[in-house]
Amino acid sequence: MLTRRESLLGTAAVAFAANAVSIASAAAQSARGRSADDVARDELFWMSVARAYRLDGRWIILNGGGNNPHPTSVVEALSRFNAMSSSAPRPHNYTLWARINNHRERLAKLMGCEPEEVAITRNTTEGLNIVGWGLSLNEGDEVLMSDVDDRYAGKIFEQRANRHGIVVRRIELPVAPTARQTVRLFEEAMSPRTKLVVASHLADGWGYVLPIRELSDLAHDRGAQLLADGALSFGQFPVSMRELGCDYFAPSLHKWPNAPLGTGALYVRRDRLEALWPLYGVRRDADDIRKFEDIGTRCGPTLAAIGQALDFYEQLGPERKAARVRYLLSLVMDSLDRVHGVRVITEPDARKRSGLARIVIEGVTGVDLTRMLREEFDIYTYGNMPGPNDGVYISPNVFNSSDHMAAFSNAIKEITAR
Repeated sequence: MLTRRESLLGTAAVAFAANAVSIASAAAQSARGRSADDVARDELFWMSVARAYRLDGRWIILNGGGNNPHPTSVVEALSRFNAMSSSAPRPHNYTLWARINNHRERLAKLMGCEPEEVAITRNTTEGLNIVGWGLSLNEGDEVLMSDVDDRYAGKIFEQRANRHGIVVRRIELPVAPTARQTVRLFEEAMSPRTKLVVASHLADGWGYVLPIRELSDLAHDRGAQLLADGALSFGQFPVSMRELGCDYFAPSLHKWPNAPLGTGALYVRRDRLEALWPLYGVRRDADDIRKFEDIGTRCGPTLAAIGQALDFYEQLGPERKAARVRYLLSLVMDSLDRVHGVRVITEPDARKRSGLARIVIEGVTGVDLTRMLREEFDIYTYGNMPGPNDGVYISPNVFNSSDHMAAFSNAIKEITAR
């Protein structure tokens, strides 16, 4: 383990770094030889990392699962690329656009798959739509999903039900279920007509991790396929398509990976590629992953700046990032553990826990709690979840500090005491 003097020297090196990627690189160098869990508790280290962002100091942002601030290297690259493209759109926009192939290779490495299995989309929703409309489903074929996936994927398959006569079946997951409970509920709901299982990797607004590997195996054993919504998992903690075993995986790039708005990805297992129709008529071979990217003119600057986001993420280290957000959430859980009238809902298995949880105050709606936190305490969260577990969800990021988590916990205690 590094001495305090060595840690401070590493921190100083970070402070004098030139840009966000350099900051992440210097931080990684200062953390050599230390475990991710050890680094997660080092406030000096993360104070330095936070300098990679230009944050509005009036707010504490705890909405990592929604829209994250971008590292300065991404902001500056996007501005630079926009100026370049505007100066001569025809050559420069297409030159910037061509960088998508380099991103494909890097994303494939991060996702544990082959480059020819990764398409660069505009967001997770587009990826879900590509699969939702591209699969050949016949009248009476069934799509199975949980109530967690109703918000986005559910709407896609409802349209297919109305237009093509497929059947959408839903199961209700209990609060923070175990992996065994989840698999059993899906298994009991499957029928010989089930052709596709849809499951979020990390449940939106709940914070528990669904057992995608086990659900993939279940689907395949029953002759079905599995589509995983990876909007909240990829970029928050390491993922591997080989380990998950799913057929399709739709992550966001503008959320946890901090790429520009309007960027996402779609993994399609190679043996599923040819049979999956693209949303648009294209001039690609059926087995070419690029058929999902051929949507007409695209914004070269936005696509090109994905590279700076990946630079920052890779330099900082996926394991360190995952450990940090998990640690920050644990501070809130410990602080609110025995506060009467407050519940913290998240992944029950500490070994799998992410940095996302739902906070519920008895008698306070999520909308009202969101408003009070914003207007009275300058804390940004998200809450719009009517029902018995209505509340806000929080998802800290690497620019947050232990002081931010203490401020949030104290705000919750103050509101609860009213």
